[in-house]
Amino acid sequence: MATTKNFPQISGMTLVISTLVLFVTNVAVLFIAQSLFPKAIVLGTHALSYWWAVGMSMSKLAVIGAIVMPFVSKYEAARQRIFSPIEWSVLYLVVNVATLWVISRFSEQFGLGVSSWMVIVGLAVVLDVAQGMVMMVYGKMLS
Repeated sequence: MATTKNFPQISGMTLVISTLVLFVTNVAVLFIAQSLFPKAIVLGTHALSYWWAVGMSMSKLAVIGAIVMPFVSKYEAARQRIFSPIEWSVLYLVVNVATLWVISRFSEQFGLGVSSWMVIVGLAVVLDVAQGMVMMVYGKMLS
């Protein structure tokens, strides 16, 4: 039987760097997506500029994405089973869809508006792929 020492633990600094990495990835994906589909993704309001809306909305997505990591680590240790990359991908797809939906419901505060739930799902899929690739590279840099 495996002990909890075999399971990866998320340190404070790793969590901070992961949040920053996720933030930069999210901003890049959102910038490209909004440039390609300007009628489906709207950034900014009468009170929030374009870049402020990008920062506000994507920082929330990055923080929530980073908060998930320690919970999954604890869950893995409790179940004595490490998540596969597919399980991480599915988990983050659900987290991204839910978080983007909530952020877009508060578009006055965060400045991110989307035209439909299909746009949220499409954006979440692209974010999931980009976040997965970047976090795998970051994980290899740590080991």
